[in-house]
Amino acid sequence: MIDRRSFLGLGAAVTAFARCQTAKADSRQVFPKDYSYNGKLIRIPFPGVQGKLRVWVIGDSHFALRDSRDDAFADNYKRMGQWGGDTKAFEKLLAKAKTEKPDMLLLVGDIISFPTLANVEFVKAQLDACGIPWFYTAGNHDWHFEGVSGSDLAQREEWTRKRLMPLHQGADPFMSSRVVKGVRIVAIDNSAYHILPEQVDFWKREAAKGDPIALIMHVPFWHEGWSVTSCACPTWGAATDPYPDIERRERWAEKLMPSTFDFRRAVFSTPNLVGIFTGHHHRLQFARAEGQNCFGTPEARKGEHLEVEIG
Repeated sequence: MIDRRSFLGLGAAVTAFARCQTAKADSRQVFPKDYSYNGKLIRIPFPGVQGKLRVWVIGDSHFALRDSRDDAFADNYKRMGQWGGDTKAFEKLLAKAKTEKPDMLLLVGDIISFPTLANVEFVKAQLDACGIPWFYTAGNHDWHFEGVSGSDLAQREEWTRKRLMPLHQGADPFMSSRVVKGVRIVAIDNSAYHILPEQVDFWKREAAKGDPIALIMHVPFWHEGWSVTSCACPTWGAATDPYPDIERRERWAEKLMPSTFDFRRAVFSTPNLVGIFTGHHHRLQFARAEGQNCFGTPEARKGEHLEVEIG
């Protein structure tokens, strides 16, 4: 089932207001990490923003469009093709965005369920037509044709290059950034769970620039009690892989690259971090972890999204 993933041990409902410890940079500047949520909008006060930055976070729409150009992969998309997301709901969501005019749309992966040409073309055409700047990072389904041989990292590399580049708009598909109203938004592709050393280095360079920084990626970070299908889970590996047979893929590697844990430490020690925005678990999630804000977006497959105001 598409909505099989869930966080464990996150507690009950979202609170209307959350607080945490402040973090101090070497300059002794204090960065507030309070945020509020009124049932519609997350507000995160933060210094250094030019006015208010309004973003919509969109993930897990899971479109399953295909046509004769990809008939050769019919066997590889037949399972995920059963649960295709509602294209009309997506069009309605973008029409609402055109009316409300957020500064940017942040797409946090699994926008499509497999990399058919029809899927990619539909998403890009809709985003281009809405007229709002958008920023995309991939999820584990975006580049995956089930039953195709090769490790997740190898398949991600191959099918990202072959099919997903139009959604990256000329940026590096695995690590890139944009600055909007003084906020540095960094996209890191962790859709294969591993973080590469060069991605860690990229994050450190971007964070060291000192402006408010927000991280978007597909898979949420792991914390005690959270699902193994999280980033930097210490028990992640071949022995705990829940879905290799269902997803007709190679088992996960025996363990994660050490750089994955380096990345987690680097992100959570970033004093100028506004928040981490993810998808993958198909539900609205708020967590305060090690003094940092973590937000998971509900699934766009049902027409839902996350609205955020920073500044």
